[in-house]
Amino acid sequence: MDASRALAAIADEDLAPLDVQADLAASIDGQEVTIEAAAGRIHVAVPAVAVGATLVRRVRDVLPGAARVLAAADLTLVVRVRGRIVAVLGAEAQPGRLGRRLDAPVQVSADGALTAAVREALSTL
Repeated sequence: MDASRALAAIADEDLAPLDVQADLAASIDGQEVTIEAAAGRIHVAVPAVAVGATLVRRVRDVLPGAARVLAAADLTLVVRVRGRIVAVLGAEAQPGRLGRRLDAPVQVSADGALTAAVREALSTL
């Protein structure tokens, strides 16, 4: 069974609300991504726009299913790039066009992504 189908099967289950506690660091393209979770919210801090783009490419096939599992478990994942919220997945997401197109609880902030890109560009001047 591929990951997308496995996630769909999990999301269809009656998941009790979960409480996730985490304090992790991972490396993507040699840059540290931090993951902290408490009280039903998972925060992912991405240091650069390019790292965020790499992350999206790596998870794009399972993103809708993962968002549905998060929502079913009453969890919310908040992704920040350079301190700006660029995406919310799961229980608290307010899907826009992309979320509706994916039929998944995915909210993307174009303003957040643009601000992160501008901050990054200005930091290199």
